Amino acid sequence: MFTNALLLVNGNTDQGIIKKNIEATAGILFKHIEQLNIERTRYKGHTEIICKEWGHDYELIIIIGGDGAVHEAVNGLAVLDSPPPLGILPGGTCNDFSRALSIPQQLRRATESIMNGTIRYIDVGQINDRYFTNFCGIGLIADTSVNINDNWKGRLGRFSYFVSALQTLTNTAPFSFKLTIDGYEIVDEAVMLLIANGNFLGTNQLPFQHIILDDGECNIFVVNQGGASLLREYLQAKNPFAWNPDKNDIRHYQGRTIDLQTSSPMKVDTDGEIYMQTPVSITTQSGKTPFLVPS
Repeated sequence: MFTNALLLVNGNTDQGIIKKNIEATAGILFKHIEQLNIERTRYKGHTEIICKEWGHDYELIIIIGGDGAVHEAVNGLAVLDSPPPLGILPGGTCNDFSRALSIPQQLRRATESIMNGTIRYIDVGQINDRYFTNFCGIGLIADTSVNINDNWKGRLGRFSYFVSALQTLTNTAPFSFKLTIDGYEIVDEAVMLLIANGNFLGTNQLPFQHIILDDGECNIFVVNQGGASLLREYLQAKNPFAWNPDKNDIRHYQGRTIDLQTSSPMKVDTDGEIYMQTPVSITTQSGKTPFLVPS
């Protein structure tokens, strides 16, 4: 039983949806929380501000939202000395990080699952002075986020990600990069660099078995043009592939500290949000951020 908790909902969502979401969750939450405060976020970045300024006042923060809301919440809580646990209730387009945490995607089931769950410390990646939970990347992954059409997203939801990805894959040029992983230097070309902490992307589980959320390391995937065609097949779900480490189309590395430079500045996608450019320095932060997850 928690003495108090804060539930954050997206105030810019349709009022009927807000009411429906609160009705689906509040009754369950009140069984586990003595005092529950509900706050509506008003603008982009508001979740981060609330978590940073109010986080110390609560034993638990819960958000109903997608990966963007999770990204904001973690960036607000990560600066606190002893952040409260974060509970995620899926309410976005892809909800990839909640999928990585094995949280059910139906709202009522998700609420039951986390409130009867346990607290688990999950790795987060620090990229310069910011944080990410699921991934950061450049090239194809960032181009995909830029190309997502808001009208598609509203009508098609998660399928907008796949439409954009398939369009981007047909028009991808390689770029030059210098990557340093725990002191090991790689200079090469690629169409995408993906640094993954979670194991879902665009609602699809990544076909790699190496990704563990609390192993203290990030997984780095270097994708060349041959690897891009494999990703296209995977996104189309016609030929889901098992990654073969003996092939060079997609190369895999693991590490705790990563420095990334490109020949010219490139947009960096962090959890679907784009607001920085290369060069970047990344470190894995272990045991820093607690999450409320299913048992």
